[in-house]
Amino acid sequence: MATIGKNVIENLTTAMYENLLIIYREYIQNSADSIDNAIRQGLLRSEDAHIEIEINANTRCVSVRDNGTGVGMDSFQRVMSSIADSPKDRTEDKGFRGIGRLGGISSCRILRFSCSVKGESTVSICTWDAKRVREILVDNNQNPTAGELVDMVTTYSQEVCDVADHFFLVELIDVEHSSSELLDDKNVKEYLQAVAPIPYAPGFTFQSKIAEFARENGFKIDEYQVFVNGDRLFKPYTRKLYEPHNHSKKAYDELSDVACKIFSGTDGRPIAWMWYGVSKFEKQIPVINAMRGIRLRKANIQIGDENTFSTHGFYKEPRGCLYFVGEVFAVGKDLIPNARRDYFNLNDACRLFEQTLRPLFYDTFYTTYHRANEYKKALQKQAELQANQQEYAQKRANGGFIDPEDQAASEKKIEELKKAAEKANRTIETREQKESTDDVLGRVYSALRSEYAPAIDSSSCEDYHKSATHGEKSKGGYMSQSLTKYNRKEQKLISRIYSIIKAILPRDTAEIVINKIQEELSK
Repeated sequence: MATIGKNVIENLTTAMYENLLIIYREYIQNSADSIDNAIRQGLLRSEDAHIEIEINANTRCVSVRDNGTGVGMDSFQRVMSSIADSPKDRTEDKGFRGIGRLGGISSCRILRFSCSVKGESTVSICTWDAKRVREILVDNNQNPTAGELVDMVTTYSQEVCDVADHFFLVELIDVEHSSSELLDDKNVKEYLQAVAPIPYAPGFTFQSKIAEFARENGFKIDEYQVFVNGDRLFKPYTRKLYEPHNHSKKAYDELSDVACKIFSGTDGRPIAWMWYGVSKFEKQIPVINAMRGIRLRKANIQIGDENTFSTHGFYKEPRGCLYFVGEVFAVGKDLIPNARRDYFNLNDACRLFEQTLRPLFYDTFYTTYHRANEYKKALQKQAELQANQQEYAQKRANGGFIDPEDQAASEKKIEELKKAAEKANRTIETREQKESTDDVLGRVYSALRSEYAPAIDSSSCEDYHKSATHGEKSKGGYMSQSLTKYNRKEQKLISRIYSIIKAILPRDTAEIVINKIQEELSK
């Protein structure tokens, strides 16, 4: 008979996870399965189901409690002593490997499981001496088998409870100082808001559209009431996109809509569906936005993080993943999250998933943000021309040019901008014609036009055209000529000084200096 050594326990506990917070996800997905069973059995209504996490940094204790079915006392010891031997269905249940409950062993002195089922007046308790587990694992003089190790460190007991109670409770007692991140309720909340199977934030504009699309196409979005220290958690999606600003944040873009899509396999059955936000795609979404990136989910539990699709080669450019916000819900029954839940088991279903989704990510998404950038730059070229024409008209009317050379330089610049604007207009027309049937890019272009398209000002264009065509001087003369208390020779000297300043300083700085001198000399 084969011998399974103690190192298997190490691989399933202290060496299993890179991020300790994953422990919370493991316990939540087990609670979700228990709640699902309770609802199917008629023990619980979905609106009454809840998962409550309590974190006490002072006592260094954590608890996770659900009001699902629990485990009966007759089978409790068998279930709790079985490792990697779960009766759950891996194609249906969220937790199915029978190893997730051991996650807490790496982080506390005592790991305790308590539960009861409706109709029993008994609470069944399994207590793990987690500290002793870790000591045995590193002690070369102790080499029990995996089964012997479990028997050495676990004890069972019972308490009395109300026959109506049904729950499962996990307690991490005396959390190690090296695992203090488990006691930071702010970070725990942020982690679970991204990962847990919870509803969208109530203020998220497009939650009803996403829910309606799912309902119309027969998809279920698993959602549970999850609380951390009494605060209910929601996925923190928002319509606005923010960037850092003066130790705070300000909105720089927003989602104008969401696009939904279904991905089907060769047999026509859906293997995944998704939604993604439509914005102006002006830049990579800053990290200050909690839910940036397209997230991968199975049973509404996140797989990996915001970089998962980029890590697995879905994007043509690695940076492309952070231009978008949205979610892919895997529904194919053979798409099985791997043990670390950072991707799927590599099988034929996974390869089909990749082949089916990659064209959207690799080609369409790449085209979308590049076309958006191209269209925006074209609009900016048109706006730049009009701004310079307006500036020219104002200077000509108010004597704002330094001298004829300054006026001629402004006219030359406008002629160059006109050529660039004409090219930009051809780009805009081409893009609008080619993407006339693309709903997403159509919405992107509309949002960009509202932000960057110049307002029509034909008067400044006509004024510029007439004066430039006929070589007219500035209507209001030149700047130094308005300094009437100086004679003509002095005015010419001042104009010469202005020309030198403009030649040696950056444009904006030169204008500030010249205007300040003009103001002082006018007093």
